[in-house]
Amino acid sequence: MATENPGGYLPGDPRYGLAGDELRGYYRKKPAQWVIFAWDAAGRAGARAAAIAAQKDYAKALGERLVGYGHIVTDDAGATLATTWFVQLEDRAAAEAFVAGDPLSRAGVYERTDIRRWSNSFLKRAADYRRKGLQQYLCTGSKIPDAAPFFAQHLHAHESYFKAYEDSFIFRGPLRSPDGADNVGTALLLELPDRAAAEKFWMNEPFAAHGGYQDDARIYRWVFGD
Repeated sequence: MATENPGGYLPGDPRYGLAGDELRGYYRKKPAQWVIFAWDAAGRAGARAAAIAAQKDYAKALGERLVGYGHIVTDDAGATLATTWFVQLEDRAAAEAFVAGDPLSRAGVYERTDIRRWSNSFLKRAADYRRKGLQQYLCTGSKIPDAAPFFAQHLHAHESYFKAYEDSFIFRGPLRSPDGADNVGTALLLELPDRAAAEKFWMNEPFAAHGGYQDDARIYRWVFGD
């Protein structure tokens, strides 16, 4: 029997009813967005502190191209481990230039950076999120190889599960292949009471619960950059 929603997305989602080449075309046409992980080198806390005000100004200068900006921290939030950017930039070269211009990068704070193509699932940005005063968590991971059949099988359950957490998402979206066409993972931010709640969220998420992510799947404590 034919389904009214072959793609598995829910009504109200701009991807509702899309699958296959239509879904790939939707992503190819979207403006390019990127998630950037910039990991601190050891012993650079002083340099980070000296440059952080300039980095905040750098974030503000992006305007609406900034989806979100913040930092990965230890579980007690006592030390900063990395800066993360979710940004809309024209292409990979622009993303690399953006990283090079980051005041913390220029100050030699970072040991390594990782730039991944990403797509904001909706128009929601961190600036639009109504904060609750809880803890923030970044969940990310790469999907297993040749994941398309697995993805199709669990997509509706995945989207329905996320609907139940709708009020907790700061924003969310899939990692994409370099041309933007293919879903290769996820990177999302949400606000929850504690790490136990974040682990419960992730372990019960249908893709994760059925072994859809590789060994790089992680839950990081995160804080807003402003």
